[in-house]
Amino acid sequence: MNAPPSPPVSYSTTSTSYSNGNNNEGKRYKRRKDFQYKHGQRHHSYDSEKAPYPLSYDRKVLELESFDNTLAQYLQGSCSFAPLKEPPSRVLDLGCGTGTWVINAAKEWKDCDFVGFDLVDIQIPLKILDPSLARRIEWKHGNFLTTKLPFEDDEFDHIHIQGIALGVPENKWGVLFEEVSRVLRSGGTVEMIEEDALFPTLPLWFTTALRSKPLRAQSARFSSHTSTTAPSHSPEIMDLDTRPPHDHALLESLHQSVFQNRFINMKPSAVLPSYFTTYFRQVTLGPLLSFPMPPIAPLQPLPPQIITSYVVEPNSDNHELGSKSQLSESKVPALRPVSMSFSSSVSGIAIHGESDIKPTRARTASAPLTFYPSNSSPFPETSHLKIAGSDDYVASPSHHYTVENSITESEAVILAPALLFPKNRLDSLSERSLAMHLYRTNQAVLACQEAMWEELKDRIRNRKEELIPFGWDDDVELEELQSRKKFERLIERYTSDMQARVALWHSLNTMGWPLPMREPLSKAELIEEERVRESMMEARKRSTLEELEIPCRSIRVLIGSNL
Repeated sequence: MNAPPSPPVSYSTTSTSYSNGNNNEGKRYKRRKDFQYKHGQRHHSYDSEKAPYPLSYDRKVLELESFDNTLAQYLQGSCSFAPLKEPPSRVLDLGCGTGTWVINAAKEWKDCDFVGFDLVDIQIPLKILDPSLARRIEWKHGNFLTTKLPFEDDEFDHIHIQGIALGVPENKWGVLFEEVSRVLRSGGTVEMIEEDALFPTLPLWFTTALRSKPLRAQSARFSSHTSTTAPSHSPEIMDLDTRPPHDHALLESLHQSVFQNRFINMKPSAVLPSYFTTYFRQVTLGPLLSFPMPPIAPLQPLPPQIITSYVVEPNSDNHELGSKSQLSESKVPALRPVSMSFSSSVSGIAIHGESDIKPTRARTASAPLTFYPSNSSPFPETSHLKIAGSDDYVASPSHHYTVENSITESEAVILAPALLFPKNRLDSLSERSLAMHLYRTNQAVLACQEAMWEELKDRIRNRKEELIPFGWDDDVELEELQSRKKFERLIERYTSDMQARVALWHSLNTMGWPLPMREPLSKAELIEEERVRESMMEARKRSTLEELEIPCRSIRVLIGSNL
């Protein structure tokens, strides 16, 4: 199958280089302002037409790269999926990101030199690496969509490409692969690991139950992930015929527009095989590896009830009918913990006596300390602390992963799933690892929020009628500041809903970590929260296996040799 024709591109040769060699150590050929900040998020400073990559470069996003590399290395048992007979001598990592793959590969291939090439300077500084690694690594910067790769013909034995598809327009793939083929020696190997841009959604029965709010807001340490404002498109407000399919339909629509308007295909796993088989030979197309939504976690345990006892004053006249009782609280210490920070007075914890308190964790400069009486516990033994079990309906996906071979290219070798992703490795992944895949996909969506905001502003100005089905139906034109606040509320709600779905506390608890601490509630508050829990448990009975088996992440690996 022939790839779609690519338009001619005029190249420049500007690039930035960092090297640990003797001649260029510490030298930077050109200073550039790589980043700009938008509402607190760090983005590259290039025009979206020249560099359409929409994700931010914040820490949470960059840390996902380490997770991806760790998963790939675990599944294959090596830093590369390519069936190399011997380690290469010179390797290019195109779109190297922070450079974690280069560093890991340098540890495995000890006689190999590496070049990491990326748009911006976010790589791990070479000066903090072991000298035996640093002298074999070089970072270079440039835009491979508008400039030729700054390398000689046939320079590399192996090229690694991972996670660039969400920044490459579909009409640029042909030109890019021509450059990859140029710098790769004859017989050299190229491997590519890419995933689809998915927007994980939550069914209405799940998010509607989260909207029920107890009388008192939850502790800051243990967020309830609820909102005080009902969504404008909630079931109580909108008709069933006009209601969006889920609470975050507007954000999903904006997310799709971000990539469509940049001419970026959101399913590179479907389009890359045709390009790959055009520019390389002996192509191996791995199966589409998909991970479903994680099982729904049990409900969070209830906090303890505040225990307060009262005594009747000896001189009170409460024995007379109609008279008021004068009650005083006893000196029994309550179970509510006393929180203090470094700025707190030491006398604030002396109420129980110095010997009666103990810290529950190591003291740090960034978090307050919480003390408990020595005869109490952060989780007292009460009937309310048992995690919902047999009476809590929790559906689980039938499989932890799926592999699908939907490619029938005559030029390609369809690799058996067990050869690329060993079944024993996939089967060894725990059920709760699916929560990490959902978290990773969700963070990729949130990293696009500034690009989504630009799409929303364009709709407000020019196509406001498209917003009405999503509940954005204000009669008067919103000012930009008001619109931004409304947009941020949508992002906050989506974030909190996904946090409740990922249920990180449950994953940590299954690995042996203690349950998160919650402050005790009064009897009235505890009754109200139990009512909310009953509502959520009833809503969970509407869950179906079909909802859980929707992929939250899909990955494909492609391997080829140069012509």
